[in-house]
Amino acid sequence: MPKHDLSSRHFQRKISNFCEARIAPIASKRALENIRPYLVGLIIYRKSPPLVNGRIDWMTITDACGIEDELTADLKKQFRVALDAIIRWLGAPRVAEDDQPVKQAPRTKRPDQRRSAATAPSTRTPRRVGGDDPDPRFGSEQKGPEAKPIRLFPDPLFEASKDPAGFQEALVYHMRRFGESHWQLYRAVIRLGETFDDKTLLSWVQGERVPRSVASFGILSRIEQRYRPPAGYFKAKLPHQTRSLYGHELGDISPAERRRLAWYLPDDFSSLPFAKREEILEWVRRVIISGSTDYRRYQAAAVKQRYAIRFPGITYGGGSLSPRSQCLAISANQNATETFEDPDLLSGVVDAPPRLAMEMADLIRFKTSTLTAIGFQRNGVWGEETASQKIEHLGLMFGALAASPAGAVKGRGVPLSQLTFGLLIFPGVWDWYLQWREQRRGFYTKWKRTC
Repeated sequence: MPKHDLSSRHFQRKISNFCEARIAPIASKRALENIRPYLVGLIIYRKSPPLVNGRIDWMTITDACGIEDELTADLKKQFRVALDAIIRWLGAPRVAEDDQPVKQAPRTKRPDQRRSAATAPSTRTPRRVGGDDPDPRFGSEQKGPEAKPIRLFPDPLFEASKDPAGFQEALVYHMRRFGESHWQLYRAVIRLGETFDDKTLLSWVQGERVPRSVASFGILSRIEQRYRPPAGYFKAKLPHQTRSLYGHELGDISPAERRRLAWYLPDDFSSLPFAKREEILEWVRRVIISGSTDYRRYQAAAVKQRYAIRFPGITYGGGSLSPRSQCLAISANQNATETFEDPDLLSGVVDAPPRLAMEMADLIRFKTSTLTAIGFQRNGVWGEETASQKIEHLGLMFGALAASPAGAVKGRGVPLSQLTFGLLIFPGVWDWYLQWREQRRGFYTKWKRTC
């Protein structure tokens, strides 16, 4: 990654933290949500704040942020600190204070050249939104100037001469072509009543996330309609082209079947008529899931060899996430049968032993809770679908370790009582599991590469 991109992202985070620490306590939530994207936009596009006679043009800034009636003396002071930091980061000449002349060393200016910005006449006439504003959410009920009119198909400022390879670079390039910030683009493509968060769009612009859901792809389609690139232009630049979308409306279909169906559903599945959706689901189940392809024949044979470890009561959002009381009650019986290694039993689906069940419950609680316990850190939070998938995958892995080597599964033969997450710290365990999966299936999947 180029050094200037790293510098830009680092400075964006600093300005965002500054807004939380210095502007949030003295401004309304609405003002904060308008000021922060404005400052970040200056950094992304490397634009200096608007100036008039060498001084900050507060009229233009407050109009762009929609905070004309909320610009108190304290807010203006903190706002200026952020603007000065951006000017220094850009390497632009220093601007003067509102009540002080610009100091230029070593040259000295004549008194008649030192005019105050406060007395300078303004030729700018604020634009007002007409009665046909297509976005009534930004009406006159809120304080500050009315929002600028939104054009359905704006004219580009310059012709496209580049074709960035990455999604984030392409999105930023075309936003710059049309002179729009992420907030202006958000207002243009989000419809009344929709709950799509503007911070999600900002994360696309900053390269932190990419569209993954059905709703996100709908917004991406509107952006393509607005900027008029070739059909599928932004979608073709997304990483991980083989990933399936999530968020399809599939009724009461189980999560496991949802994950298998999602690979074969069109992006606009949720917007199709009910009869058409039923036709697509019937075709996928008949041709793909229950068809006669080589992979389907392998699946049909593999499902007859059951070897998973089941974690009853440890599902995201249901019941207690800690089966400790149940585990304590059955621990005595478990100790009596810990050496029992019947191949038929160990090749089937069995309940997890107490210690492993407690460890799984602790893991799910840690990865799905809103806040972690004091002293712990984590990389990301699991949602309902992710937690369900992890429980299924880990259950299959521990089931393979527990399955008897003499059975059809040809597992590792680890006694049930000795199964623990602590086994996963040993590279030899992972090496055996990956080789076992490759020999059983004949190839690796992308999920195995992330193990």
